[in-house]
Amino acid sequence: MKKIQLFLIALLVLGSCKNFDFGDINKDPIGPNEPSPKDMLAGGIMNFFNNSGRDYFTNPTFYVQWQTQNIYTSEMQYADSPIDWNPWYVQVLSNFQANIEYIAANRESSVVRSMGYPDNQIAVNKIMKAYVFKFITDIYGDIPYSEALDPDNKTPKYDNQIDIYHGIIEELKEARDMIDETKGGIEGDVVFNGDMAKWKKLANSLILHAALQLSNVADQENYAKGEFSAVINNLASNGGVIEDVNDEAWIYYTHIDRRLQNPYSRLRRDDYFLSKEFTDALQGENKVNSPVTSCSPSYNGTPDLREYIFSNSPGDDGRNYACSTDGGGAKMSELIWNPDAPLPFFTAAWVYFDRAEAAVRGWTNEDYKTLLEEGIKASYKSLAAHYLPEYYSTFENYGAQFAAARVADAENPNYGLAGGDAQKAKLEVIGEEKWVAYFPMGFEAWAQWRRIGYPALTPHPEPLNATGQIPRRYSYPMNEPTFNPQGYASGVQDLTPAEDRNDSRIPWDK
Repeated sequence: MKKIQLFLIALLVLGSCKNFDFGDINKDPIGPNEPSPKDMLAGGIMNFFNNSGRDYFTNPTFYVQWQTQNIYTSEMQYADSPIDWNPWYVQVLSNFQANIEYIAANRESSVVRSMGYPDNQIAVNKIMKAYVFKFITDIYGDIPYSEALDPDNKTPKYDNQIDIYHGIIEELKEARDMIDETKGGIEGDVVFNGDMAKWKKLANSLILHAALQLSNVADQENYAKGEFSAVINNLASNGGVIEDVNDEAWIYYTHIDRRLQNPYSRLRRDDYFLSKEFTDALQGENKVNSPVTSCSPSYNGTPDLREYIFSNSPGDDGRNYACSTDGGGAKMSELIWNPDAPLPFFTAAWVYFDRAEAAVRGWTNEDYKTLLEEGIKASYKSLAAHYLPEYYSTFENYGAQFAAARVADAENPNYGLAGGDAQKAKLEVIGEEKWVAYFPMGFEAWAQWRRIGYPALTPHPEPLNATGQIPRRYSYPMNEPTFNPQGYASGVQDLTPAEDRNDSRIPWDK
């Protein structure tokens, strides 16, 4: 028996030194063995917009005080814990980067050509990649960027956030200029169904958005102003920006085996209420020039018909976020909290408000009043078109009246917190309108609120983070200090203060 065992061991040892051809045993005989560009693109987009849970979807709705928590209140109270970014890097960005590389290397193949003009395919993947990188850096600050998608690099450097923004803007311009509308659409496009003219408009709109996000960085204003105005001054030749509801980017969820659906619908609805601060603002409860108390920010005094889309019980108070957790019962509307309900990706209202703000800052010669008015009207029309189409004309008419009232507020130098400063009054109204128009997309609203500072929000009275302030970022993932200590240390160093906390400020937020 012992001799047989020794023989077998010897055979295994000797055999281990030989090369064997195992043929195609690692290939799936049923599934595809080559990448599918259309599936990679669609998968990346839907993985991004299908992310659910508080960390990946709803936390910022507490930070900007749209919603409150009813039972599990730690996020509403700013609990500081590391948040993993792998769902965005591994399941989203890797799709876009792999697609870009595969299409570029196989652009003449029949498979690639069958899915559309290769440059158009690459351009769309680049636009989505740039957008997602902006999304992640807005959350954390410095992040892996230039080396992040190299599978052989296990410790990618953390790029400075301002450098990342420059890279994002350049990639968006490159993608926009690659698009050839005469070559037709592409497959896998679950946003615009292959309409390349709309992708050009989205790319330009994202350039405006990214440039404006650098507005408070002292040594970046000339650069940001230049990139912003370059788009606005060449709208006729560069493809334009999103100006019409029909050109907007929305994600349309299809309820298939409960795998792909609006992320709100996967949350326990009884755990959430709208905030009293938000419902008061929509109902016009706080009047112009009313004193700002610890519980009552200053908003316009005009009722906002958008409450009928946002709230399941229009006219009801929400929970009092800043003063207590008592009372209230208004919840987010079932029009939005629905597996099949669409969610905005990028709308005409957002673009108009960016342009209005840039005009107020002196970046362009556009008329901010016209842009502010058009933005509000576009918000009303877009929401009605997607959620209450039977009331479209009602919302369109009221939106025009509401917009005129808000322009009048912006023209009042004593509006709200402006204290006689005409520019602050304009920026305050624009900030408040962005706050409403971004609903229910919390991450976008959070980025805008951190930069603009309006509306004036009072932190929770029982905070769980270090300073008691509304979070300015997410803390880096738990394993980064261990597995990428050099990158992590450089990222922390660029925070103010240089501590990995959710109330430290990222480079564009200083």
